[in-house]
Amino acid sequence: MKKAKQFIGLLVAAAMLFQTAIPGAVVDAKKAAKPKLSAKTVKVKEGAKKKVSVKNAKGYKMTVVSKNKKIATVSKKGKTAFVVKGVKKGNTKVTCTLKKGKKKITLKCTVKVSKKNSVVQPTATATTNTSVEATVSPIITVTQAPTATPVPTVGPFPESDVYSDVPFGYADDNKNVKKGENEEIAYTSKATNKEHSVLVHLPANYSKDKVYPVLYLFHGENDTESIWKDMSIENIIDNAIAFKAAKEMVVVMPNVSGDKDEDVIKDFESDLKPAIEAKYSVSKERHDIAVAGYGLGGRIALNIGLSLPDEVAYMGGIAPVEGLLQYDGGNGYFDDASLSVKPEYKEKTLVMILKGKNDEVAGEAPAKYDGTLLENGTKSVFLEVEGTHDAELFKAGVYNFARRLFKRGTKSDSISNGFVTKVPEKIDNTPATKKGTLEIVEYETETYDPGRSEKITKWANVYLPYDYDPDKQYNILYLMHGGGENADTWIVGDNIYGDYTHNQNMVNLLMEQEYCEPCIIVNPTFYRPEGAPEPDSAMDLTILFQYELRNDLIPAIESRYSTYANGDVSIESLKASRMHRGFAGLSMGSNTTYQSAFYGNYDLFAWFAPYSGYFATEDGFDVEAEKFIEVIEEGEKNGMPLGYIYCGNGSADFALEGQKEVMERALMNSDLLVPGRNFDFINVPEGEHNMWQWHIHLYNTLKIFFTKE
Repeated sequence: MKKAKQFIGLLVAAAMLFQTAIPGAVVDAKKAAKPKLSAKTVKVKEGAKKKVSVKNAKGYKMTVVSKNKKIATVSKKGKTAFVVKGVKKGNTKVTCTLKKGKKKITLKCTVKVSKKNSVVQPTATATTNTSVEATVSPIITVTQAPTATPVPTVGPFPESDVYSDVPFGYADDNKNVKKGENEEIAYTSKATNKEHSVLVHLPANYSKDKVYPVLYLFHGENDTESIWKDMSIENIIDNAIAFKAAKEMVVVMPNVSGDKDEDVIKDFESDLKPAIEAKYSVSKERHDIAVAGYGLGGRIALNIGLSLPDEVAYMGGIAPVEGLLQYDGGNGYFDDASLSVKPEYKEKTLVMILKGKNDEVAGEAPAKYDGTLLENGTKSVFLEVEGTHDAELFKAGVYNFARRLFKRGTKSDSISNGFVTKVPEKIDNTPATKKGTLEIVEYETETYDPGRSEKITKWANVYLPYDYDPDKQYNILYLMHGGGENADTWIVGDNIYGDYTHNQNMVNLLMEQEYCEPCIIVNPTFYRPEGAPEPDSAMDLTILFQYELRNDLIPAIESRYSTYANGDVSIESLKASRMHRGFAGLSMGSNTTYQSAFYGNYDLFAWFAPYSGYFATEDGFDVEAEKFIEVIEEGEKNGMPLGYIYCGNGSADFALEGQKEVMERALMNSDLLVPGRNFDFINVPEGEHNMWQWHIHLYNTLKIFFTKE
């Protein structure tokens, strides 16, 4: 077996280094203090269930009621969640009431129950060759089942109030991304009596046989349309489209230098928009038209959207300056009572406003616009983030706006999971009061070397959450160490530095604060006990582990502890409970996650988190990406959907290139991978190959794992 032997020495050495902490490079989202539901609309089939979480509800007493129990029933799940069950086709409302002392908050969501499919999904059939003569992955027998094509609706829009921390390199020229074309055109405006130059960016593979939505971007004061090139907007849009963070769109960037808002509005309606629609294959429907801008352009974009509600469905104000409302020394275009979206369009319009905390140019104008809109019954997505009135803030704003465009509430189009690239200080500096316990489990296994397997005894650490209850079912995460380390690395800490990033305290605290549901965490090792025969290559351990995992470790753990397998460790039972089982690992443990969990036991796991590495690439990145996609496609056909694959790495990590190359290709070439729904690649700025980076990724992993039934 020859799997990337050239990496082994480097991996083992890097895993033993103690490196400096990663400097924070995060733009934190505005902390939401008020309780809110994880979903405003719940879609469920007859007889099926959907879980709804109540965020920021710690300390409240919750009651939930269904308005029409003949359509859907509702029941509490813990202290901060409830489960909706579809009864028969129709729509109803669920009311969630939260009380804390004299404080009372009422939250509502719409429940839409659809008919149960008459087609029965086939169960997955998988066979694993447990013979030591070969190291092949389980072969999934494919039975194609017909699936319904989702029909997008015009509303509701995906209104996430979570700021999406921009990916590392999001504005860079990426060699894997096919570029769109830039065109420069001009038109004569009747509204302004002058000729306007316009920069138009077309998506890659633009075709006149296809109709595209269109985004109009307006620059700030003292700038022209050329500023968008300086800010690499074409790279931001091309990358976002290629990696599915945004829909295909035509981007129009006019020169409005020296023009008044009212003239730009007239020009947009009577000249600019008609000129673009005449020359390019763009939609004329309001739900396919968006406007945005920064500074003065941000104010103009809001002015256009609010003044022409029949024409525009999306408006984005990125650090918009004052003047939309009356202000000291000037009149506004709206008064405090008229700044709102027309009632007939409120459910079909998205308003996003972004404010930099240290922006002295826009000042408090963005917050005032948001507050006034809210007072008048129009809710905007208001993002208050670190930053000043500069290009970095504007670029991040365009990225965040583009992510929200033209999605119209379709199931597959999530916006952001709120992942971080620095663990919040309150987590790292707060001691947990409710602490889990650690136990050691020994189990019998074998080496599974082809043709010469030998029996061995191994051990694993098992973390049990605070107040572990054997009568309760727990999700379970198998968490693997890296090269030169052991089962103590993650939770206990190594023999030299101990738990120097305080993983154990973080895990305790996150469960205590209900950031994630309590789960069991198993820390095994792919290494063999002293005296056992060694494989041909150390990297072979990350591949051979798939047999130990399936045949010995999982049965030993889940027959002893209370998981969703309910003590039944037959393959059929483990398959049935795969949505409650995850695997993560760092460095060589990342390779173990790919080789032994994803490729070797996809039928037993639904959640995967490889950190810092993908090393089996001797056949080339394209071949590896196709192999990766094939596993997901086969699983989907057999009723085994991917829960999530969270890929973590760092921009200064030597193991970045291979993983990034394979995962980018997989994302671009598979319709089944959708960022925010079942995939993400989080690249920590300046992150190196050490536990400080992996500490961050574990934080994110606990947020997203086991969030689907």
